[in-house]
Amino acid sequence: MQRILLLVLFFLSGIAALIYQVVWVRQATLVFGVSVYAYGAVLAAFMGGAALGSYFLGKRADAVKSPLRIFALLQICVALLGVLAPLALTALMPFYASLARDNLLNPFVITGVRALFSILVLTPPAFFIGAALPFMARAFARQPGHVGSDVGRLYAADTLGAALGCGLAGLVLLPRLGASGTILVAVWINGLTAATAWMVARRYPIESAKTKKGKTLPQTELSTPNRPATPILFERMIPGFVLVAYTVSGFIALGYEVVWARILSIFTMNAVFSFSIMLTTFLMGLTVGGWLGAAWVRKRRVTLMHFANGQLAIGLTALLTLYVFAWLPDRVTIETVFGAYSVTNGIFFEFLLGFLTLFIPTTLLGFLFPVVISLYTQESSAQIGTQVGRIYAWNTAGAVAGSLTVGFVLIPLLGLQATAATLSVLNLIIGVMASWLPSAEAMHSRLIPQAGMALGIALILLLPEHYYLGFRQGATDQMVYYGEGAETTVAVFDIPEEDFKVSFVNGRIEVPTDPISMRAFRLLGHLPPLLKPDAERALMLSFGNGVATGSLDTHQIAQIDAVDLSAEQFAAAEFYWAENYNVLKSPRLHTFVEDGRNFLLQTPFQYDIITTDATHPVNASSWALFTQEFYILIAARLTSDGIFMQWLPFHNLREEDYKAILRTFQLVFPHATLWYTGGSHTLLLATPEPLTQERLAAKLVAAADNQIVIDDLGSAATIAKDWVMDADALRVYAGQGRLVTDNNAFFLPHAEDTAKILQMFAATQQER
Repeated sequence: MQRILLLVLFFLSGIAALIYQVVWVRQATLVFGVSVYAYGAVLAAFMGGAALGSYFLGKRADAVKSPLRIFALLQICVALLGVLAPLALTALMPFYASLARDNLLNPFVITGVRALFSILVLTPPAFFIGAALPFMARAFARQPGHVGSDVGRLYAADTLGAALGCGLAGLVLLPRLGASGTILVAVWINGLTAATAWMVARRYPIESAKTKKGKTLPQTELSTPNRPATPILFERMIPGFVLVAYTVSGFIALGYEVVWARILSIFTMNAVFSFSIMLTTFLMGLTVGGWLGAAWVRKRRVTLMHFANGQLAIGLTALLTLYVFAWLPDRVTIETVFGAYSVTNGIFFEFLLGFLTLFIPTTLLGFLFPVVISLYTQESSAQIGTQVGRIYAWNTAGAVAGSLTVGFVLIPLLGLQATAATLSVLNLIIGVMASWLPSAEAMHSRLIPQAGMALGIALILLLPEHYYLGFRQGATDQMVYYGEGAETTVAVFDIPEEDFKVSFVNGRIEVPTDPISMRAFRLLGHLPPLLKPDAERALMLSFGNGVATGSLDTHQIAQIDAVDLSAEQFAAAEFYWAENYNVLKSPRLHTFVEDGRNFLLQTPFQYDIITTDATHPVNASSWALFTQEFYILIAARLTSDGIFMQWLPFHNLREEDYKAILRTFQLVFPHATLWYTGGSHTLLLATPEPLTQERLAAKLVAAADNQIVIDDLGSAATIAKDWVMDADALRVYAGQGRLVTDNNAFFLPHAEDTAKILQMFAATQQER
């Protein structure tokens, strides 16, 4: 009964830990930005803290009288710091903004500041999260000969909790409770876990790790029938080799997660829940592997050859995963599996994609953990807290290095497929190296790793084309650009016979040049300077392929700052030179690779015009550009008579969410008006004073003298027809209800209301 309770307690702590991680990352990116560099700094701080806690407090686990009580205290520390972390992030925002503003043109300094502040806020709670495993291992895995199995069971229980916590946070808690409410759920779980652990410790006291009736346990008592009391020289070499190899294995494992997440995002909707689904699937594979590995280790003596074969299996299945990604577009779509799209079907479909691609290699990764523990501890429980803490810490440190190196160096340098293949080769090399250090009984098995390496090389040589376009057309001669960077995968297709271009950004259609879409882009660029012809400085957030920015540039504004998350988008804009009026060659244009919200914190300038052409609100990286806090940031960067315009699509958006965004926008910009250019394109316009038909007509007089505006949008009367709601009408339509804030923003891809909103606009235009 006691052992079952311990597994349940560790399961609960895993739930809380991942809930915290999901919310902390969400909150931290609001401060530091949603760019891959900001996310990397946050993740490194969190995982680095866990590694430090495991290593330094793990050394104490073998000496304490009641490791379970220390585990309870750790849960309380996590709960207290878990509540404080979001508050600390909010408090640091002004200081961060000041430092970032002083170093606007120095991305290295800004990244360093992000890393420093992430460490200050997230490392302390992560420190105590990481320390939980050594103390629980000390309490649970006390039987020599079953150390690998017992710690493997703990690992599986914790990882199962982590998977559940990740899924709950991303799919249930955040949409219903917001970030603050979700944190409180995790605090409640920590409190329950701590109280139960304390009571279990009182009822089932555990003696000191090193002593039994006050005497130090001799080595012979710690040995098992499968392990000699005096190890041979070779067996003394095993722990050191395993420690180094498993550190590299951590590097590889998190590298895989980064690559797989990037590739999977191209096949999914990349909605706010998509990353949680991917991570949940990843963790479920680790869970199943941990349980299977624990059961397997319990029944046999583990040798280094088993570790070698595990590494080989991971490397080969990771290579096969690349073939599965190439196989998906033609055979697995949401229509072929579920018949039609719905939010529920979309969620299940993304779980299916994760299972088809990630489950087998992640199961093998999880299976390896109890094997490693068995080899590293030599099945002795005498120093289990120290040893488990050390192996977990070094593996986690390797994981941090893998995440950063793969995301920032290997993917931009080699591309997604070559990076994944490189990681697989590292697995195969570790497997071959391990196979050359086995005991005599395994000497005959050396041909297996060599055959595995040969098979791996063959799989690499036969890999299909490396273009990742999602469920889209393949790479044809119409594809004029393809780029894989740290942030995005961008492809541009040019179909001259149809006078049509389109970009695929992480698998989603962006910047199509059909007439309806082009009108929205043109209005974004032309209308603000028509209303404010004396503008001297303008800001374009979400540059895309530069169509709106190019239109803005035709008005001879002295300086235009253009911001985009993706460096590849700027490169791809060269292929839209006709549509964007070759804006990249404009001496007035200054480009920045950054997310829009973070740029607003950094920039020292006030702007006469700000326009945003962000991707859809349901997109995982765009929801933060439709909140009250974002609009307040915009207002702070506008001049007193400045103008702000934002693209707001309504396809795949609930009418309730659409109205909430309108309501939130108008709360900050009370003179807001709504414009509709056809299709599902609406635009919100904020002016410093109420906009009337007479004032609009007077401002649009200049359009008659601008041939480019006439060619792009038509006459002044034609432009005016795109205006569908003044401030009063917009206020009536938006109605009363919730506001979109950083705490509660969560937009689900919901297509059922699109027709309803379209009918409303059709009726409005008929009335006009």
